[in-house]
Amino acid sequence: MPVEATSARALSIEQLEAGLRILDSRDCDLNEFWDENIEAFRRTVLLALRDTSDALLSPTIPLRWRVELESQLDGLVQYVELADRYLARRALSRQAVAGFPSERRQLH
Repeated sequence: MPVEATSARALSIEQLEAGLRILDSRDCDLNEFWDENIEAFRRTVLLALRDTSDALLSPTIPLRWRVELESQLDGLVQYVELADRYLARRALSRQAVAGFPSERRQLH
């Protein structure tokens, strides 16, 4: 995916912070929140993964930064995997709902 397309649909820092505030609120429906935001979150993490990987390719990066970025890279991979599992579970749930008839049939 081109950089412009990915970054145009990635969440901004402000949007990420707003999402954290919503998640911290006691009246947040977590399923609804993630259903609405998981795809944008996944794109944002993929962009961060790419940027972090690009930084690690630099031969002039100090060792302490390299260690820090490598640990962040591991965390970012885990977030993408988590988002992928959520999306897969949601797709299965939607398939199950679509498989049920809209009208209940009466048994005789």
